[in-house]
Amino acid sequence: MLHVQSGKVSSNQHLGMYQDSPLSALDETTLQILRELERSGDSLVEALETRLEIMQEAFMAHIHSQVEQVGLKLESRLLLYLSPEGKLVVEGNDADAEGLCRIIAQQPSLQRLFQQMAHAALLSHGLSVASQAQQALAAQDETQEASLFSRYHMCLKGPLSHFYIR
Repeated sequence: MLHVQSGKVSSNQHLGMYQDSPLSALDETTLQILRELERSGDSLVEALETRLEIMQEAFMAHIHSQVEQVGLKLESRLLLYLSPEGKLVVEGNDADAEGLCRIIAQQPSLQRLFQQMAHAALLSHGLSVASQAQQALAAQDETQEASLFSRYHMCLKGPLSHFYIR
């Protein structure tokens, strides 16, 4: 059977997959994107992760080079992350953190690279989860669905009730 919507002709093969699903109310274009995610999601995630690895290696090489130039030892654990404003934060309890902060202040390219890595990592992670969810839905595999979808929770606490993904 063929279905015509907005001048587009498409097969209704997906209707069985989405028939008893809240996704059945989605438009054809959105359903096509979901089918493409099912087909190509893994290769897209792999490409993003490969690119992320290259960026991380470059970041580490640049940091180590700068640390060696200024003579820092980096003997304690330091945590680097982006603040809500997008600034690179170095968290630690000693002079190593202060020294690394000075390096980053002198090398703005380090902050830009970290921001790009954060973008790629988040995109890769999100696409990976979306691809897994779509594949589980398409396969309608009870075992796969149970493990993947068990991350969805609800906290029932009166007016503070909320849903979340763990």
